[in-house]
Amino acid sequence: MIRKKRKIRKHYTIAVTSDYSVDKTKFYRSRFNIFKLSVWTMVIVLILGVGLMAFELYEVNNMESKLAVLRDIINEQDEIIDTLGNEKAELSSQNQILNNTVAMALREKEKEEEESAARHLPSAFPLTGSANIRDISVMDEPEEELAGYFNYDAGDKYNAGGNKAVEENPITVFEMSSISDVVATAEGTVTAITDDEIFTRSVTIDHGNGYVTIYRNNSDPKVTVGDEVVRGAILYVGGEDNIYLGYQITYNGEYLDPMDVIDIDG
Repeated sequence: MIRKKRKIRKHYTIAVTSDYSVDKTKFYRSRFNIFKLSVWTMVIVLILGVGLMAFELYEVNNMESKLAVLRDIINEQDEIIDTLGNEKAELSSQNQILNNTVAMALREKEKEEEESAARHLPSAFPLTGSANIRDISVMDEPEEELAGYFNYDAGDKYNAGGNKAVEENPITVFEMSSISDVVATAEGTVTAITDDEIFTRSVTIDHGNGYVTIYRNNSDPKVTVGDEVVRGAILYVGGEDNIYLGYQITYNGEYLDPMDVIDIDG
């Protein structure tokens, strides 16, 4: 038996190609190049972004460092301000203390000046004891009874009848007890000790404020010229033979009535 040969069917594939088949490679290559460019662009952008972030981070850190420095400066300034405030308060306190001290010193000075002025004002009584005041304007026997006192500087003597000397150069004559002493009526300097025409001696004290006091008595003075005396300093010691004191006051060269100056109550 003769086998029949089996026919083998052949298949053919027909490829239909475009006229642009040659450009496909170029197309894919172009797409690939675009992709690579995109990737590189993204990489570059990423790198730039990272760099920018790093720069910004650096700037932030740098700014924080600067802020830290500024905070330190501000803290130092605050400390300086606090120190200056404390110093100002201390200076203000010291200034207040100084003002109080100056005010106190001024008050003390004024008080001392007032006390000094009072000490140099001849307002005290010129005797340590009591005395009678003789009215020389009515005395009949000028020499014996101390009347008709005279202008000592001019050397003119007047009797009590005319009373001219008494009016021009007032004098107060005290009749004191034998146990009384004659004392300075204020602080001052003994400037003269002279003989007296009616009384034996005369002591003159300058009180440095325009006031001058003159003490006339029959005994020897217990002070000398140049002595600094205080109120109450003994000028004459009383006794049986010198019971009279002639007392005069001048202010800036003008005679005053002693009784207008003496503080009897004091």
